Amino acid sequence: MPPLQMAGLRQTIAGLIVVIFFLLKGSKVPKGKDLLFYVFLGFLLISCSNGLTTWAIKFIPSYLGALISALMPFVMILANFLFFKEKISRWALFGLIIGFSGVLFLLSSFFEELKNNNFIFGVFLTLVGVCTWTTGTLLTIRNKRKLDPYTGIGWQMLFGGLILYFASWVGGQQVPLHTVPLQTWGLIGYLIVVGSIICFMCYLYALKYLPMGMVSIYVYMNPLVALLMGILFLDEKLTWSIVIGALTILIGIYFVKRGTKS
Repeated sequence: MPPLQMAGLRQTIAGLIVVIFFLLKGSKVPKGKDLLFYVFLGFLLISCSNGLTTWAIKFIPSYLGALISALMPFVMILANFLFFKEKISRWALFGLIIGFSGVLFLLSSFFEELKNNNFIFGVFLTLVGVCTWTTGTLLTIRNKRKLDPYTGIGWQMLFGGLILYFASWVGGQQVPLHTVPLQTWGLIGYLIVVGSIICFMCYLYALKYLPMGMVSIYVYMNPLVALLMGILFLDEKLTWSIVIGALTILIGIYFVKRGTKS
């Protein structure tokens, strides 16, 4: 199944399940402006960020996609500085320099792949996904509306998934659903239940009850898990330059987090 169609189907079904669940528990359908806000967040966080990064790993290794996505703290710091005039601490600036040096070093290990337009396109899609995720996150943080995050994520997944599915249809990235093998449906079911519903709910629950510093550990874990899974199950290559680049990025993230706390 093409990536945009798969991501759209996954998020639409997951969002529909979450929305119906909370409606049955007594939640109300959001009013006009709130609904439009969810549509916009769904477009940024689900359609663009999740959809584009899903499409990207068709062209680049999965762990490279995860490592580039780990740049979100760096982009967040820069966005707050550029648009909201928030000062960058010395530790955060040090982390920014280290982190981006790690990215350049990491990409240098893919010297041959960088000659491939598809590889560059995959990197570009991931970077756009990072920017849209950062934008959506900033809008969520700075939004003054009193909205329930649990029901909100359901509406965002539903709208974002529908936009993605429509985009896959417009872009010719669709196959007839009756031709999709049973095993593929099983994998999509896993992504719906575990990857979308359970993981998003766990993340929101953690944000509510745990210190932000502890929750942010996921930024360190995602690339490492993706690296390990890619090597074990997808036969993706591992070199010392990749290891050094990955560790440099993670060290940069650590200093950015430290600078943000101070």
